Amino acid sequence: MKPIYSLSLKNGISLLLISMSVFLCVLDLFIVNIAIPSIRENINANEAESQFIIVFYIIGYGAFLITGSKFGIKYGHKKVFVRSMLGFMLFSFFCGIAQSPLQLNTSRLFQGITAAFMVPQGVALIADIFQGERERSKALGIYGAVAGSASVLGQVLGGIIPDMSMAFEAWRIIFLINVPLALATALLAAKLLHEIEPKKKETIQNSSQTALIILLVLLIYQIIIAGEEGWNRSTISIAMLPLTGLIYFIYRQSKDYHAGKNVLISMKPFTYSSFGIAVTAAAAYCLVQDAYFFINASYFQEHLLFSSSKTGSLFAFQGIGYVIASLFGVKYLHHYQERFMALGLILMVACLFLHIYFLNGPGVRSTTVAVILFFYGTGCGIVLPSMFTNAMHQLPPGVTSVASGIYLTVQQISIALGVSILGRIYFNTSNGYHTATLSMIVLLGITFLIFGISMARTFRTIH
Repeated sequence: MKPIYSLSLKNGISLLLISMSVFLCVLDLFIVNIAIPSIRENINANEAESQFIIVFYIIGYGAFLITGSKFGIKYGHKKVFVRSMLGFMLFSFFCGIAQSPLQLNTSRLFQGITAAFMVPQGVALIADIFQGERERSKALGIYGAVAGSASVLGQVLGGIIPDMSMAFEAWRIIFLINVPLALATALLAAKLLHEIEPKKKETIQNSSQTALIILLVLLIYQIIIAGEEGWNRSTISIAMLPLTGLIYFIYRQSKDYHAGKNVLISMKPFTYSSFGIAVTAAAAYCLVQDAYFFINASYFQEHLLFSSSKTGSLFAFQGIGYVIASLFGVKYLHHYQERFMALGLILMVACLFLHIYFLNGPGVRSTTVAVILFFYGTGCGIVLPSMFTNAMHQLPPGVTSVASGIYLTVQQISIALGVSILGRIYFNTSNGYHTATLSMIVLLGITFLIFGISMARTFRTIH
């Protein structure tokens, strides 16, 4: 097979089509962060409803990733890819024409669900097209680079588009732009991509999947609403119901797995202690991941009075730092492992203290913000990609597919919880920006301590 740098036209187009799934998925997460204040003002959304715009998308995506992967195996990766791409297009259109917070947030939930069926097919289709290890590795590198580029582009467009002068509300373009892109991708994919032989025996746990999404939506909804209305005995009691249900759900999944039954969430990766530690660290870290963007995008526009375009341009520096660090970080992770990720966490914490010192007041200079965001993004670029690699590197090949699904699910659910909880701290406490940023520092400190435990275990094993 030819190297990827001399792709045949068909393989090159196929890789481009496959990469559109992760491009659109990541773009629609980051493009919304900066545009939230404009959307909230236009559709008269309250603070809780504005959080749902981000959170429901992430919940839909995170809760259905495992099922989306299984659908591809059972019904054919190409078929699921094309149909879910069309579903993503449809719900993007509904987001773009939404007239109320309820319409927008319902569409965002289903947009996230269709993304969860769309994205997992990509890796399987790439492996089918690029069967040599070297070629496949390079193709996956391009696939990952597309995702990174989408995160940067999303932040820039999310700032620029709402400030455009249009005959209708300009923020709607951030969703409607998906329609022609997704339609063209689906039509070309149906014609050009090769189908992988389905495995009809793959089981789909419909009841477990339904229970999981209902429990997650109820829990996140109650956390946000309780923050809006105030925490009291009644709201705490209501929140405990879905939380208790989730704990019981995980208990039943574990019990059924050990009894040899088919389950939605396999517990096999947790038999390796390194994976359990890595997932715990990822959960703590991801509570900060998107909450940081949500809070700072709101703060820059509503308190520092930066325009939407200016906010998006400044966040591009964070994206650039992230991409540079993630591209050059892999070789250092191989040599230094947890110590390298600890360095990234220290850099992020230092930058959050700089947020409090330099950005928590009037008269903030754009150059100061750009420099701080760049180095914060550099820390993110060291930590986030390395965490996934660290979680997988000690697992045998037969376990990595299941483990990656679990890892990504935990990651997305933690992101949703982080936006919900830290967003409530930001909106509901005096000097909320200061308090929310300190809370992020604490969570990153907990992540650092978890890596410290892992480093101590590694040291004892070596000696």
